[in-house]
Amino acid sequence: MHYRRPCTCQRKKKRCYCFRPHRNENWLFSRYSTGWKCGLHADWTELTGCVDQELDKNEGETAKRRYFYITLLREPIARYLSEFRHVQRGATWKNARHWCLGRHATTDELPPCYNGANWNGVALDEFAGCESNLAANRQTRMLADLALVGCYNKTYMPAAERDRIMLASAKRNLAAMSYFGLTEYQKISQYIFEETFNLRFAIPFEQHNTTVSTVTMHGLTPAQRARIDKLNALDIELYAFAKKLMFQRFERLKAKDNDFEVRFAHLGNLGVRNGVTEFNWDSNIDDMPSNEHH
Repeated sequence: MHYRRPCTCQRKKKRCYCFRPHRNENWLFSRYSTGWKCGLHADWTELTGCVDQELDKNEGETAKRRYFYITLLREPIARYLSEFRHVQRGATWKNARHWCLGRHATTDELPPCYNGANWNGVALDEFAGCESNLAANRQTRMLADLALVGCYNKTYMPAAERDRIMLASAKRNLAAMSYFGLTEYQKISQYIFEETFNLRFAIPFEQHNTTVSTVTMHGLTPAQRARIDKLNALDIELYAFAKKLMFQRFERLKAKDNDFEVRFAHLGNLGVRNGVTEFNWDSNIDDMPSNEHH
């Protein structure tokens, strides 16, 4: 991306240094520029209570900052199956903090789904059968303000009320974000980002149509598919909301863009509807903490 002082990146180390001109101030807070400062794959609850103090530590002073939160969502069933395959290969979330209201989630609140170092080789039915498996509705949980539902304490309120509040919170937080994209619509997501922030990516986003999770999805029995749909019902509703909102933003930006046809040619076909992008886990394993590959 073009910026007054762009990031200086070391590709082999997967590390970027993103400082404002003539100042030791980060303009990008991400795993590649600052590391896992707020915990492994920190969620909205963790980030909003953590980023300020971590940047103050980094920069050696207290400062007032304006944040632009961004995120990417993925079609929930494909995402769930992708995580299943990743866990099946030995990935864990052991270094995730699950921090909320000043404390970590307890083992009573989040009982482990497996014994030993990992869940390597787990079958899909066993993966789906663990009630404390956070893969289910992960996107809703990670976008919601968990303080509203008593964090990970499921006895804090009835399950239906908890689900309703979490989903409403996730929708509200997503809509308030400066930018979000969908992995199934890479080109449109790129266009919205570039128009929103008046930045241009040096390399266009790519859309891949065949993925590991797609193959797994085709092998599901009707009962397995129904079970996974039910487990991810909140994420399915959140994704439908996000998709509608993203296309509304796209149409608004497109209507104001006198150079849209030129931009269209630059980005390629924006009309992709069925493509799915698989996150390349294997290429990102190097910079994970020990025993953490997700």
